[in-house]
Amino acid sequence: MARPRERGLMWDSDATAFRWPWLTVGLAGLVVLLLVLWLRPWRRPKRTGAAYVAHAARLRALPRYRTLVRRQVVLGTCLSVAALVACSGAVVLAGRLQQRQTMTQEDRTRDIVLCLDASGSMAEVDALVLREFRTIISGLRGERVGLTIWSGAAISVFPLTDDYEYVVEQLSAAEKAFASGDVYSDDYAIFTAGTVLDWDIQSQMGDGLASCVQRFDHRDEERSRAIVLASDNEPIGTGIFSVPDAAGYAREEKVVVHGIAAPKTAERPAAVQEFEAATGATGGTFSLLGEDGSTSAVIDAIADLDAKPIERPPLVQVLDRPRLGTWLVGIGLVGLALLWVAQGVLVVRDRRGEGRR
Repeated sequence: MARPRERGLMWDSDATAFRWPWLTVGLAGLVVLLLVLWLRPWRRPKRTGAAYVAHAARLRALPRYRTLVRRQVVLGTCLSVAALVACSGAVVLAGRLQQRQTMTQEDRTRDIVLCLDASGSMAEVDALVLREFRTIISGLRGERVGLTIWSGAAISVFPLTDDYEYVVEQLSAAEKAFASGDVYSDDYAIFTAGTVLDWDIQSQMGDGLASCVQRFDHRDEERSRAIVLASDNEPIGTGIFSVPDAAGYAREEKVVVHGIAAPKTAERPAAVQEFEAATGATGGTFSLLGEDGSTSAVIDAIADLDAKPIERPPLVQVLDRPRLGTWLVGIGLVGLALLWVAQGVLVVRDRRGEGRR
């Protein structure tokens, strides 16, 4: 499963605002205008056609009359308030209340290139090397990882990525291709296609290392970079870069090289010395494949590298916040429905009471 990169994400939420404030103001003004026109406080009651009733004060003094008036006033007020609440919610929804959020990205990472000698002399141990690579990956947190294989020429199996699920998947596929240890098998031939351009030039560790150094991107950024180089340092022919020259190139590019040598390399002291001197020149470690602690030494050495900060532009997103408007509309409509039901129930009850009398 992919692990998260080492990063700090800080969200700064700005104050909420309407996307269309002019529409909000316009609708609110319209509601107020309609309310004023409906109430018409300047209107004087018309006396034309009025019927005068004697002793009306006695009617208004009756308890039943007063109860009905109070009930009507309360119901009318509640209906008006519920309608205003629903209208205010509709106004808020129409104006699209939004919140702007700015995320400051503080990203720190290391870049690791797995550099594998895919020559015929390594065929029997490449599967084991890839298993070691997977062990190294399991001990990393947040690094970008890439895989390059080489012999007389280098090809990238996958570029630098922090998708650890993909990395493990590709390393497992590579391990399966090298599992037989047979250079003539179809899986081996397909996987290493392009690494040999001239059969007289193979297993060029100097060229392979230089090619792996060139696999790092963002050269203009200050990042911690490391190569895990696995080889038996048993070259055939003469390449472009010697091993010391490639190590010097890595050092110039501020790339630390950690070497893992095939066990049979120990039979050639000169090859071991050259390999160890190359990794030491870059500040890296050297070990023989299968040695106790060799993998953990590489993991610890990578962990000791400074995780350089990466400058990333802030991420800005604008989110709609319809909850307030939705709640207001819902409360208003539910209130209206309940009040209408209550008014109907009271009317039915009054009529039944009059029928009994």
